Amino acid sequence: MGWLSIVFSVVILIFGWMNVNVLGLEGAVSCLPDSMTLELPLEAAANHQLFVFDRNNKPIQIDPAYELKCQYTVEVVTVFQLRVGYGACEVQEQNKSLFLAVQINYFSKALGQTVTKKYQMVCLPTQSDNLQISREVGKTRCTQSFMEVMLPQQLPNFDAISNTRQEWLVDINNGQTTTTMTLLQARSKGYEFTVANNLMIVRAYFTATGIQKFGRLQSDKVLYLADLALKYDSGFGKITILVLMICVPAPVSCNRMNVLIEIPSFVGTFTNLLIGTRLYLPSLPSTDLAISRQQNMLRITVPKRHPLARTMACPLGFLTGVKTVLPDTKLTFNVRGTLTSMTFTPVCPCEMKGSDPAVLCQDGFMDFEVSSNDTLPPLDLGTVQLRDPTCRPSVSSKDSLLFHIPLASCGTTSKVINGKLVYENEIRALLKDRPLLGVITRDSEYVLTVQCYYDHTADANLIVDVKTNAPPPPAMEQGDLIVVLRAYPDVLYRTPYRDQDYPVVRYLRDPLYLEVQVLNRLDPNIKLVLDDCWATGFPSPSSLPRWNIIVDGCQYDGDDYMTVFHSMSKFLGIPFPSHYRRFEVKMFTFVSGGVVQTNSIYFHCSTLICDGLKPDSDLCAKTCPSSASVKRRRGLGSAGSTAVLGEVVTSLPGPVAVL
Repeated sequence: MGWLSIVFSVVILIFGWMNVNVLGLEGAVSCLPDSMTLELPLEAAANHQLFVFDRNNKPIQIDPAYELKCQYTVEVVTVFQLRVGYGACEVQEQNKSLFLAVQINYFSKALGQTVTKKYQMVCLPTQSDNLQISREVGKTRCTQSFMEVMLPQQLPNFDAISNTRQEWLVDINNGQTTTTMTLLQARSKGYEFTVANNLMIVRAYFTATGIQKFGRLQSDKVLYLADLALKYDSGFGKITILVLMICVPAPVSCNRMNVLIEIPSFVGTFTNLLIGTRLYLPSLPSTDLAISRQQNMLRITVPKRHPLARTMACPLGFLTGVKTVLPDTKLTFNVRGTLTSMTFTPVCPCEMKGSDPAVLCQDGFMDFEVSSNDTLPPLDLGTVQLRDPTCRPSVSSKDSLLFHIPLASCGTTSKVINGKLVYENEIRALLKDRPLLGVITRDSEYVLTVQCYYDHTADANLIVDVKTNAPPPPAMEQGDLIVVLRAYPDVLYRTPYRDQDYPVVRYLRDPLYLEVQVLNRLDPNIKLVLDDCWATGFPSPSSLPRWNIIVDGCQYDGDDYMTVFHSMSKFLGIPFPSHYRRFEVKMFTFVSGGVVQTNSIYFHCSTLICDGLKPDSDLCAKTCPSSASVKRRRGLGSAGSTAVLGEVVTSLPGPVAVL
């Protein structure tokens, strides 16, 4: 695997301001009235490094900052090309010609190696008194109140010539008519023309005269378009700078799963999207995101798990939240034959973490909306249900459901957190394109916890009467053998979950640490032996659906995630290790025909209490893999075996809720 260097020494020379395009010919140079273009290898469009060379033959990379500063535009439409304004940085004059050296590095899948190609762009201008420089919107900076573009200061300064006979004029096109103003007049109409850091800056406020607006004006999704032509007559020649700017002040919204970018339809045609270093074309589907048109709106749905997305901590009062941030994003449109772009940084609002809800309960009800676009792929709204599946939405549409549920029903629970009475429910749904599965799955489904709260300021007459459950019956019972099944939060097995902690919440494929123990026995000769352990979708050990996790004391080999046993020799300070068995299982849910049947999983184990002084018993001295002959003899019953002191079936105190 090496580098392949190719130098193109054949240069296409176009005499005069001839508009020549040689499509499909790599290395072709076209000389246009305001710029020159170079056609690049199409396979390099998605991932490449592009360089130009200065007068000292030093390479300079064309990155977004350099594009913004100088007159460079990388375009992907039917061809992959570099557009260079005649006044761009590093364009040199040699023998009355305009010259630029270009290099591109990219990985060629066809050659199986990294390729370096070099080109020379040369154009020969005619003797003309009119130099037209097209400055397109591809470098527009979009803010909440204005939009602006920057030009290299290789042109007459906006301010330096204001006291001379030569001055800039600006044509403003409002979509129907064009008005010509001086810069002084345009400044009084909502425009700014300044110079800073060797850049000439043209700024247009959204309230400026002639700004074109697209979209629903009553919403926050409005696209602003500025169509300007700056003109200057130096006495030796004329300069025209064509400026197109577009901006949507608030293009980004976020839900629990995705970053949504919405652009109102306007006179431009969407051509490509650049997120950081990743290029996306509307004609090429991608697993990273979804591009669609909905109700006169271009919508781009970017999952928060996008490879270039990152999360940042953010303060929320006394809480700490997180927000999702995408790299600089550029949307490019074709506006009347000119490629026009807007650049912005998508940032989601700070999301609350923890249990403190953000919405007040209203009049004894909780109101919330579920949108099919909350996920990618979309939710199947027909599968949406609350904890109580009999509670249905009050308003339904093709794309969303609106719930208005009473706080005292529909499975809503309440608790006191930081002095607030918090009500909570849970929404569950399936994605539309879930594949067909077997009996169980460890693939996730959509789960959303909704909360609202009352605090001491919400209702001065609100009285909270917190009733505690009766304590569980004492564990000590005389006579009978008692075996318990417990769950622990971690592999240290320090403190088990209490009865009131159920349902215990786990995510798919998370480990659940289980323990079986004989209670109320001080005999060191008693040995606890696991027979079978299994999970069901309902509380009864004999209910269906059912999934084995231990069979005849051994791992169930029909599961790709096999049960892990933890030897009691690893745990110190336990008086009678033979009274315990510990193991872990990876969490799952029950499915049928691709539909999740339940997310509440109940665990059960059947056990044998054996006499350790009689190790010759096949039932009490098992080895794995289990023996078929042992299983057959167990099927005849264990009453005849003096080694077996008893058989007990035990279950967890409550379900495990799998998210």
